[in-house]
Amino acid sequence: MKLICTTCSSAPGAGAVDGPNEWLCTRCGEALAPSLPDVGSWADAVTDIPGVGRYAALLPVSEPDNLRSNEKALVPVESPQLALSLGVASVRLLPQTWNDTGTFKDNEGVLIAAKCLEWGLSSVSMHSSGNTARAYQYYTDRLGITCTAFVPQASAYKCPTRSIGKSCVVAVPGNMADAAEAAIAFSKEHGALRLTPSQWKIEGKAPLGLAIAERCADATVIAVTIASGYGPLGIERGIRRAGEAGLPTVGEHTYRLFQASDAGVLGEALRDGRDEIDLGDMVPPEKAFEPTLQSTNPNRTLPLVRQLVAETGAHVDPVEPSRVEAEAPLLIDACAELDIPLAYETEKSAFICWGGLRQAAQAGRLAPDDRIVMVVSGSTPLDRLP
Repeated sequence: MKLICTTCSSAPGAGAVDGPNEWLCTRCGEALAPSLPDVGSWADAVTDIPGVGRYAALLPVSEPDNLRSNEKALVPVESPQLALSLGVASVRLLPQTWNDTGTFKDNEGVLIAAKCLEWGLSSVSMHSSGNTARAYQYYTDRLGITCTAFVPQASAYKCPTRSIGKSCVVAVPGNMADAAEAAIAFSKEHGALRLTPSQWKIEGKAPLGLAIAERCADATVIAVTIASGYGPLGIERGIRRAGEAGLPTVGEHTYRLFQASDAGVLGEALRDGRDEIDLGDMVPPEKAFEPTLQSTNPNRTLPLVRQLVAETGAHVDPVEPSRVEAEAPLLIDACAELDIPLAYETEKSAFICWGGLRQAAQAGRLAPDDRIVMVVSGSTPLDRLP
C-alpha cells in the first residue's frame, strides 16, 4: 500500500510523497490517501513475515521485513471462562503483551521505525508516559536509528532498560507536559526530529484492526482501555481498510472503551458535549491509578473519537480502582491458563478493560449473543523486557 497525492504522485520523479507529518504531501501540502492493492482474499493479502509484517501489503511501508514483530501478539485466543463470566457468546483476547516490549504500542513502534528509515532519519526524539517510549527505543535501534525518549519520572519504571544501543529513555521530573517540553528542547538543541503526528500514531494501531478483520470477522464488540483514544481509532481504520481492499472484514460492531476513573477527561468531555478539554483537569502521573493512561493533549483526538462514537455506537466509561482490583483475579487466572503474560503490578490497563466489561455485564449492557474481542493492552512482566 502507498500513500498518494492526486496532485503530485503522477508527476515525473515524484517518488514517495509522505513524511513525518499529518499525512500531507511533502511537495504540495495536499492531503494524502491510501492506494490499496487489488487482493481477492486474505490468503492473497497477507505475507509470511510474522506480526505486523503479515499485513505489510495493507500498510504504507515499502520494506515489509522491517515490520517484523511477535507473531503471537496478533493471534486472538478464545477464553470460554471469561465468556461465561460475562454471559456472552464468546470472548477472544488479543494478547498484545506477547509483543517484544510487552504492550500494544509495539505495533506503532515497529511501523514508525520503518517509516523513519524510509524518510532517511538518523535521530529522532519523542515523549510518552512510558510504553510508547520503550517501543520506539527498541524498534528504532533495531534499524540503526537513534531515538531519545522523555517520560515522566513517575512512570519511568515502565522502561527498565534506559539504553538500547544509542537509543535512550530519559526520566523527567513532573508530568507529561514537562516530558513534552524536554523533548522539544532536545529536538531544537540536537536536531533530532520530534515525532508527534497523530495520523501516524493512528496508523500504528491499524494492524490490530487488520488482525481482527482477518481472524474475528464475526466480532460484535471490541473492548480496549484508552487514554487519548488512538487505539480504537487505529483499530477501526484497519477494519475499514480491509473492507476497502475487498477483503472479508468485521460486520456491524461497536466499541466498549474504558478509562481509569482518574483519567477519564476524554469520556467526560464526550458525555458533556464539550469541544475542548481543560488540560488542567488532568491528573499528574505521580498521583494516577495507572500513570500510562495520562495523555498530553486529548484535544487532538476528541473530535475523532466523537465521530467514532457516532458511527459505531461506542461507549466510553470510567472504571473505579475498587472495581479493577476486585475483578483482576479472574483475568489473571484466565491469562495464566492461556499462557498470556500479564502483570498487574506493572500496568493495570488490561485489568481496567476487564473490570469495565464486568461492570457493563452487571449493568445489562452486554447481550448473550455478543462476541467480544478484548485487546490485552497491559504490560508483560518486567523481567521479559529487552
